[in-house]
Amino acid sequence: MDIKGQLKEYLLSEVAVDLGKEDLSDDDDLLELGIIDSMGIVSLISFMEEKFDISIEDEEIVPDNFQSLRSMEKFIEQKK
Repeated sequence: MDIKGQLKEYLLSEVAVDLGKEDLSDDDDLLELGIIDSMGIVSLISFMEEKFDISIEDEEIVPDNFQSLRSMEKFIEQKK
């Protein structure tokens, strides 16, 4: 499974359990839509660090890096 697929699976199973796969597109603004909040970001960061073997610094925790599945995929690819 690709990076976006793994992120989507995580979000749908752990954060946005009331959404279906078809309800979440690659470019949806997860913050603006209220799909993830500050606590969701914390758990998402833990997941990303463990799953993709990366380390996310405090200064990298900015909306642009977590806004959508596509932006998170790009961020992870840059970290690898």
